[in-house]
Amino acid sequence: MFHRLFAWFCILNLVLSVMAVEAAKIAVVDFADEWTKVDALRQTLDEFKVEYDDLTKALEGGELPLKAENRIFLIGSMTTNNAGLHQNLDKNAKAIQDFVENGGVVWEPTQADQNEANVDWLPSGLSCVRSDRDSADFKILNADHPLFNEPNRMSEKTFEDWGHQGWPTVWEVIASQTGFNVLMESLGQPVIMEAEFGKGKFLMMAIAPDKYYIAGNDDHTKDMAKLFMENLLNYVEEFAAVEADGKLTTRWANLKM
Repeated sequence: MFHRLFAWFCILNLVLSVMAVEAAKIAVVDFADEWTKVDALRQTLDEFKVEYDDLTKALEGGELPLKAENRIFLIGSMTTNNAGLHQNLDKNAKAIQDFVENGGVVWEPTQADQNEANVDWLPSGLSCVRSDRDSADFKILNADHPLFNEPNRMSEKTFEDWGHQGWPTVWEVIASQTGFNVLMESLGQPVIMEAEFGKGKFLMMAIAPDKYYIAGNDDHTKDMAKLFMENLLNYVEEFAAVEADGKLTTRWANLKM
């Protein structure tokens, strides 16, 4: 009996240790912008019961203290509506680039072009220029990509008719880019794209699934945006796990309670 209890204690301790590693893997910065009024990335992760390191206050002070155990850095939609956060992301360009080069993943969805037209923290050889164009027209170019399949199968139809106030699915389309692989486009311009850099990856979007999940116009928008946020988290966590030299990790969904 004692040996059985000891075995269960060891297993529980291992599970809790794994969950602690997983919880520390994600770092975020987020802001309640002037249009949506919600810090939707935080709210989304909280609803999913995914733990994270919130670096927003530190970034407001000019620092981006990404830890060694952080493998994923998520920037909330419209975060650069805060001028200080925008400027300090640019000031920490080397920290972001080093983070990705060493195996990290950075995700930046929709940002207003009047706040961040050029993504200045990208490394040489990669560029992302945002525009003011919004569109309900889009096309998935790589339907087999994990972002559109795991854990939820998402076709073009599942992205149709998203909205927040008067904004459609594609919000602030990417006008031009260099060095990225485009996964979704709108009238020939990028909507979702990614690029490997060193051991890591940059993932850029002109959609705002965090904002649309929390503050979408209707249940369809919120439900479909939620599915895509699940796919996004699954994708970045699996990539980070592969690049973490075989360390024991759990998928984000396993942290839900």
